[in-house]
Amino acid sequence: MKIRVIIFALVAIMVSCSTTTKITGSWKADDYKKEKEFKKIAVVTLAQNNTSQLVVEKSFIDRLKYLGYDAIPTSDFLVGDVIKKENAQMIDEMFKKREVDAVIILSLLKIKDETRYVQGSTMPYGPGGYYGGYYGYYYHNYNRMNDGYYEETTSIFLESKFYDLDKGKLISSIQTETSDPAGIDDLSQSFSQAILKRLVTDKILVNNSVK
Repeated sequence: MKIRVIIFALVAIMVSCSTTTKITGSWKADDYKKEKEFKKIAVVTLAQNNTSQLVVEKSFIDRLKYLGYDAIPTSDFLVGDVIKKENAQMIDEMFKKREVDAVIILSLLKIKDETRYVQGSTMPYGPGGYYGGYYGYYYHNYNRMNDGYYEETTSIFLESKFYDLDKGKLISSIQTETSDPAGIDDLSQSFSQAILKRLVTDKILVNNSVK
C-alpha cells in the first residue's frame, strides 16, 4: 500500500501542471563530454518577486530530486546584491563550500500580451442572398460581428542556462514560451517539466528514478 502511495505521489508531481510550455530555442555545447554524473545541483532563479522566486525554485528542486539528484535552493544566500560580475569568485566559493557541481539559472526574457478578435459562427450566404439590398447586407454583417468576442492571451518567455561548475562551462541554454498559465504555480510546474525533460533528452541529466 505504501509503495502505491509513493508511486501516485511521484506521478502527481510529473503531471500536475495543466499549462503547456513549448521549447522555442535550445543550444548544447558541441564539444561537451560529461565525464561523471552530477551529484548536487543548485537552482538560481533570477526574479524580483520573492514569492515567484521561491515557487519556481521549489518546483525545480522537487523535480530534480525526483530524477535522483541532490538539489539545493540558493535564495537564502544568493540575494540580489550579491549576484554581480565582480562577485564571481565569491559566488564560486559559496558553491564549492556546499559541494555543488552544477548550476541551473532561470530567468524571465519577456511577457507578451495579445488581444485578438474571434469571429462568431456564421451561415453561408451567396451573392445577392441578403433581403433588402444593402440594408440586409449591413444587418447580417453587423450581427455576425457582434456574435464574436475578443480573446486576450498572455505569453511568458523564460530561459534556463545549465553550467558545469567543475569545468566552469556553460553547456546548455533553453528558451521557452508558456501561454496563459493559471498562476505562478502552474507556470513553474510546466516550465520545470519542459526544461528538465529536455536536459534528460540531451543527456545532460539522467532520470535515475527509472533505474
